[in-house]
Amino acid sequence: MPELPDLEVLVDALTARVVGREIAAARALRPGILKTIDPPFEALIGHSVRKVSRRAKLLTLTFEPDLHAVVHLMTAGRFVLCRSGTKSTKATGFLLTFSDGEDLRLIENGSIKLASVHLVRDPGQVKGIAQAGVEPLSGAFTVAGLANLCCVRRQAKTLLTDPRAIAGIGTAYADEILYAARLSPIRYTSTLSPEEVARLYEAIQGVLSGAIDEIRARAGTNLIEDPLRDFMKVYRKEGEPCPVCRTPIAEIRYAQTRTYYCPTCQTKGEGVRDRRAWLTR
Repeated sequence: MPELPDLEVLVDALTARVVGREIAAARALRPGILKTIDPPFEALIGHSVRKVSRRAKLLTLTFEPDLHAVVHLMTAGRFVLCRSGTKSTKATGFLLTFSDGEDLRLIENGSIKLASVHLVRDPGQVKGIAQAGVEPLSGAFTVAGLANLCCVRRQAKTLLTDPRAIAGIGTAYADEILYAARLSPIRYTSTLSPEEVARLYEAIQGVLSGAIDEIRARAGTNLIEDPLRDFMKVYRKEGEPCPVCRTPIAEIRYAQTRTYYCPTCQTKGEGVRDRRAWLTR
């Protein structure tokens, strides 16, 4: 699933490609992708894209002060630009046809299709925006604010991936942040010292900002088909040597969730077999 750094670069790419272009046709092709009925999707016709923005893991295409398409790409959703005459496939969730003869399409490959779009007059009407926590790269995110979030007894990765606490971080970047902070993913945040909270804060800012720079340098203004993550240090690196201590990166598995960490740098040499073990600590 795209996370904050991926989406920030995607906002740049969409801004360069679609802002100022007028909508000639708007169609939702997959049943269920449109989660609202008023205003209708066709209300976009005749309007131009004024702005593209991000809040948490949602993208908003603004057409008028009171007309916004809020899109959640979920796991497999991708934007593509193509000529309007190109045949739509079953993977196409919705399309916006520009008056110059090109389409912006949301594509979801695979059998499970979860992407959604809300057409609303106020983005705050969308639950994912209304309930989103603090943006970790905003001025509102401070060490003191993070310390306050850490007062609740929950594991470090749970805090980072809770969208109601901190917006935009998913499992991939949570693993990278905790590695950079030298903290165990199963560590209870209520046990963190002030120095460790400060270290976690710096890791959040550093990892996310660095990832944005890395992805932007590679993608430019191209629409990203898949998240660019080969530069990560621990995510999906099970068995590979830690860049710092050369200990093999370990993996915790639970259902569909995977957590990657260095047993030496993060858990003092103690491995964790799976997430079920977390519940007994």
